[in-house]
Amino acid sequence: MNSKWRYFPYPSFKPNQEELLRVVSEAVEKRSHAVVDGASGLGKTAGSLAGALQACKPAGLRILYAARTYKELDRVIEELAEISKREKVTGISIRGRAEMCVNDAVLRLSRDPRTVSELCSDLIKSRKCPYHENIEEEGKTVKYLIEDFLESPTAAFDLISQSKGNELCPYDMTKLILPHMDVVALSYAYLFNREIRDTFVKRLGQSISQYVVILDEAHNLPETVNEYESDRISVSSILLCSREADNYGKADVVRFAESVLSIVEGKGFGEHVVDLKSVAEQALKSARVSESLPIFLEEVHEFGERIKMDLLSKGRIPRSYIHRLGEFFLRAYETSGKKEFVHIIHSEEGEGSKTIEIVSLDPRTSTSDLINAAAATVSMSGTLEDMEAYASVMGLPASTVKTALPSPFSREQTLVLVCRGVSTLYDQRGKESYSTMVSKISEVVSNTPGNTGIFCSSYGVMEGLIEAGIESAVGKPLYVEQQKVRSLDQDRLIEEYKSMSRSGGAVLLGVTGGRFSEGEDYPGDEMNSVVIVGVPYPKPTAKVNAQISYYESIFPGRGREYAYTIPAMRKASQAAGRPFRNLGDRGVVVFMDYRFASPYLRRLLPAWIRERIIPVEDRKGILSRLISDFYRGKG
Repeated sequence: MNSKWRYFPYPSFKPNQEELLRVVSEAVEKRSHAVVDGASGLGKTAGSLAGALQACKPAGLRILYAARTYKELDRVIEELAEISKREKVTGISIRGRAEMCVNDAVLRLSRDPRTVSELCSDLIKSRKCPYHENIEEEGKTVKYLIEDFLESPTAAFDLISQSKGNELCPYDMTKLILPHMDVVALSYAYLFNREIRDTFVKRLGQSISQYVVILDEAHNLPETVNEYESDRISVSSILLCSREADNYGKADVVRFAESVLSIVEGKGFGEHVVDLKSVAEQALKSARVSESLPIFLEEVHEFGERIKMDLLSKGRIPRSYIHRLGEFFLRAYETSGKKEFVHIIHSEEGEGSKTIEIVSLDPRTSTSDLINAAAATVSMSGTLEDMEAYASVMGLPASTVKTALPSPFSREQTLVLVCRGVSTLYDQRGKESYSTMVSKISEVVSNTPGNTGIFCSSYGVMEGLIEAGIESAVGKPLYVEQQKVRSLDQDRLIEEYKSMSRSGGAVLLGVTGGRFSEGEDYPGDEMNSVVIVGVPYPKPTAKVNAQISYYESIFPGRGREYAYTIPAMRKASQAAGRPFRNLGDRGVVVFMDYRFASPYLRRLLPAWIRERIIPVEDRKGILSRLISDFYRGKG
């Protein structure tokens, strides 16, 4: 065991892993911030925990480890369990309130997070939740469980299971446990959704200044935080608000809602950037309401709140469309005129659906408070090639230490190819183009010993490949990612796909930026080769254009790069890294779009990809030969 690093649990380091420990521990010691770009296989979870604990323990600091998925949070607890075999550490992973609720009376009505929270609060106030009441009444059992959780790191599943088994509320148990934990593993929402964060910090029992914040898969954060700060309402919700208001005799609300609908309908199809405060004022005037807009909206919101309380008292779902309308337009009023926000009316022809959206353009409105308050922060990802861009967008100070760690995978383990002669540029798409891509994909699949993953720049491109006959061309079972499928069904599909690696292999067809290209690992033969079809640029929507303009105003000359190009390349890079998880893995990456070889895009790819790119001429059989030679050890 390593004597210098007390909290590193393994007998030896992976390549460059000790440097990660050093960077993290120094950031904590200096109460500063660090950004680390480190490829898959580096051991970032164990390394960051060990480095942070090394500096936190003597200083009396604790750790909040935030990640995107529950699988990533479970991994934190697994690593803490290994660390605790060497040094005593406590830790727990937590989930959202809705996921931790075990009261069937609540879950029968709804599993929506906000609704569950409201139902839960009402049951507690009326002392009708036995799981909550038992926290006070079963003092000995609670004490025993807390002592048990303090013995070893505990995953959320075990916390929920043991609490339920003793008829105790898991959410309430976390309130009692959190102040004692060295490490809390949690989703981004606990730190960056400001409504949730305020409540969560109170439960910690001490200020954020006593915590080091580790942000895993940090490349997701700018977009995720903007989503937390944004809001939307559908035209159908406003229509239901009008009906609800009519039922309650609120004629002024009926007129206001119908006036809003009339304004929205008058915009026609497409996207329209508007000022929702002006829209609301126009609707208020048309509705012949005498109060000022903020007073009227507060009254609407409060009336909706009373409806919800009445429904709760009757054991019904506390849903009020009046409340939702008031809530949305109060937020619109608050954000009106602020350059960090844009208001958009969407209407898609043929779908018959319209939405009104409040779009956040600057994650710093939420991140700055946390970054300034925390003892230190560490942001990690395998796709933060432009660390300066990430630091700027997140609001990290100029003193932030930025470290790029080389990939642990050698050139002998990786083959990176870029196909010339093909692209998903809109004017180059067509039957012939898709047929060419399918033919090249067939060469990749037929020369790959196990599984192959294919990730497309959009669902439209994926559909083009399907129509071009990819299923029959690949000669192996094809598993296709669906847009609107339950999480459980997605889990089953991916597990079946992975299992096929032991019986001849299969092909996974999905999209870059989707769950399968970012939220899953495919070690060993679970994905030997990966094909990236097209550059995953976002559609040039009003939202994207507003983001480009906003970033251009605060980062002159880099607006398009920050809002458009870098996010696309991060998605492509994430997908490209799927086959490389364990140090012994070997894999092929094929970029099926000549643009990836251009100097402009190539510089934004991770070094382990960028430095190994081999452009491939547009001739039949070349892919087959290169890939076959690689897997036979001749490459």
